Amino acid sequence: MMEESKGHFENKKDRKLGDEWADWDGASRSPDIDEHLKTFFMLALAVMLMTALLLSSGWYLIRPRIEQIEASLPRLIENIVTVMTAVFLLLVAGEGIALLKLERPLFPYKWAERFLLFLLPKTVWLGGKLGISRDRVGNSFIKAHNSMVKRYTAHVKPERVLVLLPRCLKKETRNQLTGRMDIDSFKIVTAGGGEEAREAIGKYRPTFILALACERDLMSGLKDVAERIPVLAVPNKRPEGPCKNTHVSLGELDEALQFIKNIKLK
Repeated sequence: MMEESKGHFENKKDRKLGDEWADWDGASRSPDIDEHLKTFFMLALAVMLMTALLLSSGWYLIRPRIEQIEASLPRLIENIVTVMTAVFLLLVAGEGIALLKLERPLFPYKWAERFLLFLLPKTVWLGGKLGISRDRVGNSFIKAHNSMVKRYTAHVKPERVLVLLPRCLKKETRNQLTGRMDIDSFKIVTAGGGEEAREAIGKYRPTFILALACERDLMSGLKDVAERIPVLAVPNKRPEGPCKNTHVSLGELDEALQFIKNIKLK
C-alpha cells in the first residue's frame, strides 16, 4: 500500500515554494481574501450552462447530417440525452438536499470530490474572464470543499491526522498554531513545496489531512490527494505578499481543529 502511494506521488510534477506566484505584481501587501462559497457555486453553474449551450449548438449543426443517415435517429438521441440530463440533475439536486438538510451524503466521497475538482479549473478560467481573481475563486472553492468534506467525514473516525504547514509562516504564528494542536494525536510537518508534502504523505500515510497554505498551493495540493484522502484546507493571510511572514485566521484553524477533535472522539 505504501509503495503504491509513493509511486503515485512520484509521478506528480513538483511544485516549488512560490511557483504559483509567478504572476504576482510585486505589491508589498496582498489584500485579505474572504470570498463567499456561493461565488464558486455560481461560477460552476455558469460553466455547466455554457457547456449545455455549446453542446446544444453543436447538436443543431450536426442534426441534419444524422437525419440523412436515418430520419428517426435524431429523435432517439434527443430522448436519450434528455433522460440522462434529467437523471443527472435529479442526482445533483438529491445530493445537495441530502448534504444541506440531512447532513448525510448519498454518494461516495470520491465522486463528489472528483466532480468539484473537475469544475475547479473551469471556474477559475471563467472567473478570470469576469474579473474575479483565481485567489478569490480559490478561496471560495476551498470553503465549498471544506463544507463538503465536513459533511462526508462527520461520521468517519480519522486514525492518522497529518498537519501540513508552509515554511512562510511567521514564527509567532507557528508557535500559536502548534500550541493549539494535540501533538500526541497529530503529526505536524512543515513542507516547502509539493515534493516535501508528498514525501510526508507517503511516509505517514494519513487518513485525514489539515493543510495550511495560500489558495494557489492548496488548490494544487487538493488536485494531488483529495480524491484519496480527505483534506481540510485553511488559506493563509499575506500582509507582506506571498511566501513571506504569512499568518492564518485562528478562528478558522480552531474550527477545523474542533471538527477533527469531535470526529476523533466518536
